Amino acid sequence: MNRKILVIDDDESVIWVIRKSLEPLGYEIEAKTNIRSGIKAIDKFKLILLDLMLPDGSGMDALKEIRVFNPDALVIMVTAHGRMESAIDAMKEGAYDYLEKPFDIEELKITVEKAFRDISMREELLKLRQNKEDVLPFQIIGKSKGMLKVFKEIGRAAPKDVTILISGESGTGKELVARAIHNNSRRKFGPFIAINSASIPKELMEAELFGWEKGAFTGAVGKTAGKVQAADGGTIFLDEISELDIDLQAKLLRFLQEQEYSPLGSNKIIKADVRIIGATNKDLLECVKNNLFREDLYYRFNVIEIKLPPLRERKEDILSLAQHFLAESIRMFELQPKDFSKDAVKAIIGYNWPGNVRELENTIKRAAILSRGSLIERRDLFSNDYTSCSIKEFLEGKLNGFLNKMAKIENSNLYEAVVSEVEKALFSIVLKETNGNQVRAAKMLGINRNTLNKKVKEYKLI
Repeated sequence: MNRKILVIDDDESVIWVIRKSLEPLGYEIEAKTNIRSGIKAIDKFKLILLDLMLPDGSGMDALKEIRVFNPDALVIMVTAHGRMESAIDAMKEGAYDYLEKPFDIEELKITVEKAFRDISMREELLKLRQNKEDVLPFQIIGKSKGMLKVFKEIGRAAPKDVTILISGESGTGKELVARAIHNNSRRKFGPFIAINSASIPKELMEAELFGWEKGAFTGAVGKTAGKVQAADGGTIFLDEISELDIDLQAKLLRFLQEQEYSPLGSNKIIKADVRIIGATNKDLLECVKNNLFREDLYYRFNVIEIKLPPLRERKEDILSLAQHFLAESIRMFELQPKDFSKDAVKAIIGYNWPGNVRELENTIKRAAILSRGSLIERRDLFSNDYTSCSIKEFLEGKLNGFLNKMAKIENSNLYEAVVSEVEKALFSIVLKETNGNQVRAAKMLGINRNTLNKKVKEYKLI
């Protein structure tokens, strides 16, 4: 592991002591004597020793800059003017530790060694989390202008520890964007917790967020921590925030402003360091006008807004997404290699995808599992919306000659002849597919079992 340490201190004797103490242990020390040169060098270092008083400014201001430009670095503040207020302020601003001059050499060694152990554990945790996420659909695919704009906004917003609003239609990937923001922020080593506000009853949402005390409501048999406490040091993604109860909105606003809350049934005030990312598929300003969403909470959420374009407005991304989901399905479900036919590609690109990326993903996964052979056809993809069109084309191709001949015969009873033959073939195929199981066959066909049994006898399929 990189064991480089940046020392930003104008006292040459202090720098000498740090070198003498740490270099024999394998640490590489680089020293800067002012904030300006120190800030320029911070990118290369994971651990920084920073003096509180420097010739060109306050170390506390420098600490704030480091937290913005290199949020992963651990900063140990050092000062000859040890005061309780300074130590508290430094820790509030995100310092890892606080040492007083003159150094206790052993304390310096222990603190530095502990910092590098924590860096190592943090990197290992991140690696494990990334390995886990590699097998989950957390990748944002896109090269369209709309998505490149989103990527830029993620890059700008992630390091700034402010509330963010992500807006877009259902299925556009709002949670993926929230995860990307979290994973590129200083909170990436902390938890990421997603909550769908619409899926939790309104009367339970406050308890879900802030926890509760024993007896707070019927069934509250014990004290329970909420999602806010569980996410301390990390990020909470609140999806469908327009569904939040108006009373809960006031308590959420307080938390956003003060970073403190009270569990349900308690007067105790608890602090928590949590970033909130909200998402909505509705026009929040319209909700404000209709008194469904608090105006002050709207402006609090809307510090930075990232708008996700619907899939129909990023046509050039559709095929890349489809191929990604197909490769993912083949790996996840251990399928034989598959690809899309030319007709399937044309259908995928031509379809409007009202359910956006989520609908595309589900469609591709279903087709990958149910299709036979190495090519996925158009009929494999659109079993609902496109089935009637596909069957029409199939019948026109296969029965065209037969229909021409039948049309020349008067009183040929064409309708009954074609319908019964198609029905007979369909029932025969489905029964074969289900190994003669009429319960499964009826379910697959979407008809009553008694109707199927009657048709089986009529067509002598058993």
